Amino acid sequence: MANNVKTYDGTGDPEDHVNFFQAATQVERWAMPTWCHMFNSTLIGAARVWFDELPPESIDGYKDLKAAFLAYFMQQKKYVKDPVEIHNIKQRDRETIEEFMERFKVCMKGAPECMRISRFMHRVNNPELTKRLNEHVPKTMEEMMIVTTVFILGEAAAAGKKIGHTS
Repeated sequence: MANNVKTYDGTGDPEDHVNFFQAATQVERWAMPTWCHMFNSTLIGAARVWFDELPPESIDGYKDLKAAFLAYFMQQKKYVKDPVEIHNIKQRDRETIEEFMERFKVCMKGAPECMRISRFMHRVNNPELTKRLNEHVPKTMEEMMIVTTVFILGEAAAAGKKIGHTS
């Protein structure tokens, strides 16, 4: 097996794995019947379990194996977001920061990290949070979510003090 063909455990982009595998088979000039046996040797973990649980005689050749593999693992595919979709995400009126954070994580999945950081910072409605994020621009999404969560907890604590003080 060529060095650039890594094992697949069911968590990466299945099309990437297939493309690397097919490139290797063409370089090695394997006969088509060999492809299925060699593809099988690249599977580990959940992908190996999937392969082992295929019904007997359900695969006629590499084309069937490839189709079944891609259909099963397609949810792991990396999706490139539409730039317009990325540009349009913003915190809605009456949407809490927590709700926006959760929606943002889903909508921006697959976008480059620097784009996610920039979009979040420019699309959250709270001026105090925006100020805090801009004072020390987070370098990672994880760092930004921690700063945001600490901000939310601080706001909740301050609101609790106000309520407790007035009653």
